[in-house]
Amino acid sequence: MANKKNKQAVPLTSKVPKGGGGSTAEAAMKLPAVMKLAFLLAVVSMLVYANTLRNGFVMDDQVMITHNAYVMKGVSAIPQIFITPHQRGFWELTNDEYRPLPLALFALEYSAFGPNPMPFHLMNIILFAACVVLLFSFLDKLFEEKRTAVAFVASLLFALHPIHTEVVANIKSSDELLSFLFGFLSLNVFMKYSRKGSKGQLLAGFACMFLAYISKETVVTFLAIIPLVFFFYNKTDKTRSMMICGAAIAATVLFVAIRFGVLNYYHANNLTKINVIENALVKDGLAFESRIATAILILGHYIRLLVVPYPLVAEYSFNSIPFVHFSNPLVWLMLLFYVAIGVYAVIRFVKDRKDAYAFGIFFFLVTIALFSNTFLLVKATMAERFLFFPSVGFCLVVALLLVHFLAKGAEDWASALKRPALVGVFSVIGLMYSVMVVARNMDWVDNYTIYKTDLKKMPDNAHLNYLLGYELFSMAKEETNGPAQQVMMHESLATMRKSTELLPEYYYAKADLGAAYFWVGMMDSAAYFDKEALKLMPNATITRNNLAGVYMRTKNYRESIAVCKESIAMSPGNVYAYADMGFSFQNLNMFDSAIYYLQMGIRVDTNFYGNYDVLSFVYKAMGRYDSMEKYQNISKRLLNTVKP
Repeated sequence: MANKKNKQAVPLTSKVPKGGGGSTAEAAMKLPAVMKLAFLLAVVSMLVYANTLRNGFVMDDQVMITHNAYVMKGVSAIPQIFITPHQRGFWELTNDEYRPLPLALFALEYSAFGPNPMPFHLMNIILFAACVVLLFSFLDKLFEEKRTAVAFVASLLFALHPIHTEVVANIKSSDELLSFLFGFLSLNVFMKYSRKGSKGQLLAGFACMFLAYISKETVVTFLAIIPLVFFFYNKTDKTRSMMICGAAIAATVLFVAIRFGVLNYYHANNLTKINVIENALVKDGLAFESRIATAILILGHYIRLLVVPYPLVAEYSFNSIPFVHFSNPLVWLMLLFYVAIGVYAVIRFVKDRKDAYAFGIFFFLVTIALFSNTFLLVKATMAERFLFFPSVGFCLVVALLLVHFLAKGAEDWASALKRPALVGVFSVIGLMYSVMVVARNMDWVDNYTIYKTDLKKMPDNAHLNYLLGYELFSMAKEETNGPAQQVMMHESLATMRKSTELLPEYYYAKADLGAAYFWVGMMDSAAYFDKEALKLMPNATITRNNLAGVYMRTKNYRESIAVCKESIAMSPGNVYAYADMGFSFQNLNMFDSAIYYLQMGIRVDTNFYGNYDVLSFVYKAMGRYDSMEKYQNISKRLLNTVKP
């Protein structure tokens, strides 16, 4: 029995004693070796994502970078970024977030490199490598440097796991990387404080925790992880552990206070406004029982992706995962699985408060709970990026199993990592994962490729159908007339139409489908989809303008005037409506009315060239050429000022 205990006490350690004559020399010998492992992890992390450097800006990169008014201003906008909601530089939302640090980083990069995606991708690669190294450092310290082999294998598995491709390959996900980076940096710093007691280290840990929060709120789960680490696994001084928990709570309170103030000021703190295209579980008419059952099934999909990371999809929006009920046996299987691993972790924890398997399971369950859609609804039905934090627990448990079964009896961590069985098995896993990562990175090269690729995997995904259709529409408008343009437009109309069939209440799909039909000259279809879109969003100014344009193109000027009057009544600042009114009245030879509305439009916005332009045509039709020339010149001058 004594031998068995000794075997468990020394497994895979560096054999560095905590005291005694040779401890300093042996510790000095170990330090460079551990640093080499960290360096190796950083190199591997960067190599597998190196091919993202040729990728462009994709998906939400437009919202966060290329069309973000604050980011494009560069460094000068950073103070403004810290006092505005997350997406304010692109559009106004009633349910926004407060994540200024990633935007500040983007603004800094934009100032230095402009709209060149390569430096942005390089930064993501560097951040990811830093995340992997900090994870390794944390795990090694957590187990008091007695399981360095486990810490290394877990971190290497984390670095190579294909589930992280979305986070690294999509520039927008710098928020996830920064939150992870500063979250684990805070854990590492707090560990130093727990051993040395320096107030500076406590303050630094607090600062890192706050920086993690203003990157992304995911780090809130550390409020449960930190007590687990510092009262049980890294148990030293109870007072210091309490100070660490206090610092974490203080960082949380400070963040919540600032977030609340900023979002409330901009009326962007309405938590009930989640769109069905973002999270299918908010769909009208969906029974609560079905919502919970579907959420549990989605938790099962997360387990599947951790074990078999294929297929990977950028969007798990409406109809990717059909709604289910508790009559579905898979729901009960997944519920049983989660309960079982939770109970198993508790049992192991009760037996040994420093049990590594228990910690890995606890870490996974705590961090995945935030995105489970059971306790509260989040802004997505499911997303691979949501596994960035939870995958740490999975990688740790797998590493523990691999080292236990394939390197059993090794004298120290170095010999454990050289065991042929461990090297062989992990080489197969590592090679397979690396190939998958490199291949998936290529899917993220541009919008068309990622949408086209992923739609083949989930053909009934309403949002992906819309996104591909809209992308094809944008590409077709850039093409010169010819067969390629016609093929693009045909596919664009087909995919956007399918999107509206899959989700009839999808406003944007119907509105943009109306715009696409207008562009190809199919006015009846354009009018139909514009009207359908307005049923869903009556205050949509752009869609009303589009419908007025359809009526003007078909010479139904009275209908155009009626639509414009409705638009002005809803939005008096809609300058396009005044121009359309003037154009329609002119074509009805009602010149006085045309002049009246165009002059109203000019009073609303003196810098909009459109109303001056139409007014010049009205005066031309009236034979008043001096006035025509006057307004024509103003229109040309204003038009030149808005040209890039």
